[in-house]
Amino acid sequence: MIFRFISAVALAALLGTSENITSSWAQTGPAQAVKERVQIMKSLWPEYYLDMSRAARGENTDFAAVSAKAAGASEALKKAGLLFTPGSGHDAVPESRAKPEIWSQKAEFDAALSALITETNAMGEAAKSGNVEAIKAQYAKIGKACAGCHGGPTKSGGKFRLEEL
Repeated sequence: MIFRFISAVALAALLGTSENITSSWAQTGPAQAVKERVQIMKSLWPEYYLDMSRAARGENTDFAAVSAKAAGASEALKKAGLLFTPGSGHDAVPESRAKPEIWSQKAEFDAALSALITETNAMGEAAKSGNVEAIKAQYAKIGKACAGCHGGPTKSGGKFRLEEL
């Protein structure tokens, strides 16, 4: 419980400073922010969540590596969250799949992102325990948190994401 609170506070602090951090991206324009966040989001499955999935199925027992993957995924998600700068939605950058709701419902979007980061961090803790059942249960929570934005398979779009272009 305290771990989740600390994660939420850390994300709030990070997102609260996003105006300063994203100023460098603002100089290169919204298209660059979209390009970078798409690269991050596309990397999440093969670089991080695939190994977590394998651990949840009992196929990967290198729990230290799974814990490290969870930490890496959390950091990548934090960076991606900072790249959702105003003016980088689909209306401004047609390649973007970001819906206007990201900015019109910013608190809800930030909460969904925070939930995913929290559940991913909890996966790291579950992996440290070496308990495959705990890892499996935590991986299901990650899937639910992903659905907070995506809401289903790639082509379905979701609350904050347009259908596949």
